[in-house]
Amino acid sequence: MSADADVENAVGLVERTIRGLGIDPASSRTQREGHVAYALRRGSARILIAVHAPSGDLTEGRIRVVAPVIHLPAADQVPALSRELLEANAAKLVGAAFAISGGEVVVVSERSVRDLDASEVDGLIRNVGRVADAWDDALAQRYGARRSSDA
Repeated sequence: MSADADVENAVGLVERTIRGLGIDPASSRTQREGHVAYALRRGSARILIAVHAPSGDLTEGRIRVVAPVIHLPAADQVPALSRELLEANAAKLVGAAFAISGGEVVVVSERSVRDLDASEVDGLIRNVGRVADAWDDALAQRYGARRSSDA
């Protein structure tokens, strides 16, 4: 299958998965040159799903699932938070990782769209949403931060 066909397949799989969650994919879809994105909510987690076409050094398309967790706390809390997130990445998370994007802690998972199947798309979305939903309250409380879902 070509890289373009892999990307088209991934978009179809994402839309079927979103439909299976009871959400109309067209209502949550945005498209720009090089990628198609969807935004949805699962529990308290906001989940962003993007399918990217190959670009630059990347010869394959990719799917990226991101869920904002908390806004960054006060600067004096960031070192302890960063350490906890890195330790969680190493020992507690499977198939996803914490990162900082802009002023937020996010959970992210990404993979190539080559040989992607429906169960993997469903697993990516559910896993990222589960991690964000499981960690947002505790991190917000421990570091005096605001949950991203409380925007």
